[in-house]
Amino acid sequence: MKWLPKISLLAAMTMALAGAPMAFATGAHAATTRYEAESAPAVCDGVIASDHSGYSGGGFCDTTNAVGSSAQLTVSAPAAGTATLVIRYANGTTANRPADIGVNGTTVRSGLAFEGTGAWTTWATRSLPVQLNAGTTTVRLAATTAGGLGNIDYVEVTTGGGDGSPTDSNIRFVDRWDTRDSGAYVPGWAGAYLTTKFTGTTVKLRQRNAIDLYYSIDGGPDVYLQNVRGTVNLTPAPLAAGTHSLRVSYRVVAGSYHGDAVFQGLVLDPGARTLPAEPSRGMVEFVGDSITVGTTTSKNALTAYGWLVGEQLGLDHMQVAQGGACLVSATDGCVGLDRRFVKVSAADGAVDHDFTRYQADVVVINLGTNDTGHGVSTTQFQTSYTELLRTIRARYPEAAILALETFRGRFVPQTQAAVQTVNDAGDHNVFFVDTGGWVPANGLTDAVHPNDIGHRAIAARLAPIVAAHLAPSGASTSTSGGASYTCNPAPAPDASAPVDFSGAENGAGCAPG
Repeated sequence: MKWLPKISLLAAMTMALAGAPMAFATGAHAATTRYEAESAPAVCDGVIASDHSGYSGGGFCDTTNAVGSSAQLTVSAPAAGTATLVIRYANGTTANRPADIGVNGTTVRSGLAFEGTGAWTTWATRSLPVQLNAGTTTVRLAATTAGGLGNIDYVEVTTGGGDGSPTDSNIRFVDRWDTRDSGAYVPGWAGAYLTTKFTGTTVKLRQRNAIDLYYSIDGGPDVYLQNVRGTVNLTPAPLAAGTHSLRVSYRVVAGSYHGDAVFQGLVLDPGARTLPAEPSRGMVEFVGDSITVGTTTSKNALTAYGWLVGEQLGLDHMQVAQGGACLVSATDGCVGLDRRFVKVSAADGAVDHDFTRYQADVVVINLGTNDTGHGVSTTQFQTSYTELLRTIRARYPEAAILALETFRGRFVPQTQAAVQTVNDAGDHNVFFVDTGGWVPANGLTDAVHPNDIGHRAIAARLAPIVAAHLAPSGASTSTSGGASYTCNPAPAPDASAPVDFSGAENGAGCAPG
């Protein structure tokens, strides 16, 4: 994933202080414009104040304490249709200060709640869908109680949000998805997920046939649903009106989806729309077998080390992994990632993945545990590993590639030799990672598969190494010719505790071998 430049804070502040509406590009089909309550032609039944910090622009509207006191703004839209209003306010009292919301003189929402925010310096937002005219529209907030309105900072107007269909550009499909059918997107590998934002109070998921899945709303804990089909209600208790985030992931068993993992769209409230998901810091892809899938852990892919590392570092993350997979495509039928890596899934006959959809910043390989049981020779393994490294480099020209020592210590010299071969050929952004001692004694379910404790321990070791290779220019990689590279971080902290890797330094724990 290419890194994008940040918007100039100075430019944004200059626009706000000048009183001009601020426009924000939020997606291919959505645009947001901010209208400050203190800037003409806005009208405030009270005073424009600046005595409470945290506001945007040059101040805020502090209305008189009376029924009917109001803040009125004139907004614009390129075409008639549904838009989302986001109202930023502060209410330092403990009492609700509701308002009637009027559009061009017609009340479209009566008594919209503006609850206390805890302090006049603590700002919150309320949102609602409205119908706007093409051109200008007057939006008026009128108090319904003697306390007047809360302090009104601004109103943001988002037009052209998405409809929740599979082709909706505001939905981000992470990992490899088969998108050939515009009405039904199918995830191909373990740990694939979709994420978006939406307005309104409810959201439902359209599923073709029965499936087990996890979903999270507004960053909350993942909720597990089993054997659901058709229109699946993800909000049995309606949410507060506003803008919310959603993530959906389908449960896997040994790399295969447990049911019919076919996404057919979202069902939103009347007038509600999707908005673009939050962007990530970057992208990391994990290539492996059942260990990378998360087999034997409590939530499979969601409690595997790859998912944990991605979440801890704020990255989009993919698990291109299959239970029982080998590196080498063996004659006895073992699924070989040397050939299947370029595919949209591990299924026989799967189409090639479109690598123009995204570019990984870091690729982590954990392969070789299963090849011993399928008659793969050391020579064949080393040759296939070298070719896989070259295949990944051809698809991700700028990614750092980390070749993990398998946790059972299989084919270690051959893995190191493959890394050395591509280093000697001039690719110095490929590294061998010594994983000795990463899995604690109580971190295994059986002789092969880490449990939740084991995966947390692996993530605690691996996350700083991944973080070290997220520099936009690849500054953390060595340019000395012909070296092999070993990344071996400091001893891991308590694997039972969450770990903050935000302070990891580029290059930490990696050195030429």
